[in-house]
Amino acid sequence: MGICRFFRVLLSSHTGLTCSLEVAFILDSSESAKISLFERQKAFVLSFSTRLAMLQVAGWTLKVRMAALQYSSSVSIEHRFSAWKDLDSFHGRVSTMNYIGHGTYTTYAITNASQLLVQETPMDSVRVAVLMTDGVDHPRNPDVIAAAAEAKGHSIKFFAVGLSDIAQQSQNNAKLRAIASTPAQQFVQSLLDPQLEEKMLKEMVSVGCGVTCRQTPLELVFVIDSSESVGPENFNVIKDFVNALIDRASVSQDTTRVGVVLYSHINIVVVSLGQEASRDDIKSAVRSMVYLGEGTFTGSAIQQANNVFKAARAGVRKVAIIITDGQADKRDSVSLESAVTEAQGSNIETFIIGVVNESDPLYEEFKKELNFMASDPDTDHVYLIEDFKTLPGDSFMV
Repeated sequence: MGICRFFRVLLSSHTGLTCSLEVAFILDSSESAKISLFERQKAFVLSFSTRLAMLQVAGWTLKVRMAALQYSSSVSIEHRFSAWKDLDSFHGRVSTMNYIGHGTYTTYAITNASQLLVQETPMDSVRVAVLMTDGVDHPRNPDVIAAAAEAKGHSIKFFAVGLSDIAQQSQNNAKLRAIASTPAQQFVQSLLDPQLEEKMLKEMVSVGCGVTCRQTPLELVFVIDSSESVGPENFNVIKDFVNALIDRASVSQDTTRVGVVLYSHINIVVVSLGQEASRDDIKSAVRSMVYLGEGTFTGSAIQQANNVFKAARAGVRKVAIIITDGQADKRDSVSLESAVTEAQGSNIETFIIGVVNESDPLYEEFKKELNFMASDPDTDHVYLIEDFKTLPGDSFMV
């Protein structure tokens, strides 16, 4: 089956697909920005917010709310999420914003925007902050990178929009990249770019309207093959793929909780469901996984995943994703049959991504084993590819 269908089956809500997108615009109203650039920022917010409010994404009901803040030596919240009525009222508040013209204290702006997003938006919504600045702060401004890191810990995606050529200077550009979410080529933009609105709309769809938006709680556990046949290079591809999928889940203790089991001849619980871990914490743990490179003890790995699921919340959907490229090792002390039977008895829904070439003489035997491991129907739960490099491509960006 197609990879797009795979993700829709995996993460689709039983109640329909609704995406709540919450966007906070943060305008630099400091002396260094100058009033002309301040007016240009307002014009951008007015134009871009109009296009954002009209945004439609096939298969989704998109709910957009916006807030606006301006900052200098102090921060003024011009429009709150809780005050959202319609686009006209939002535009009215932005249009009447008055230039402040004092020092540049970006840290206070980030902190205020973060508090606004955390306090006034649902935890399972997509939270986005659009910070406009040149990266030149007052010498007494507190640590801006630490403030941005804390905000990202609340699952806030940060766009950093440079106001002028000053933002392109090495030190300032480095600061913008540190403030922004990753990858920088998507989240660091320029107000001078004539294609800014088009690029931002594209990225808003990417971060906010893919599989990210889901309302239904989920317990999600990845079971990752790190055996000899995978190889170090393909192992890194798997890690990138898993992190890309984590980016598209609403990770929190109230919505999607993520666990990770790594296996070869041994198995390791990299992340457990009960951990108080942010999306970035989980991705960091995945990136730090060490390649094991020995046998394929799939039975033991599934048994370990079953144990991880014992911490699942009552009544919440339990999903395992097993990524493997080889048949279960007969030397494993835990039989594949017993582990799979236990998973089925625990109402764990199992998806399989199997990497195998159809010309392989063991193809049919391997496929039969994958079908046995997966939940029914196999057409919805088994995805076969011929090469690991197929995993991280644009094909799964739904």
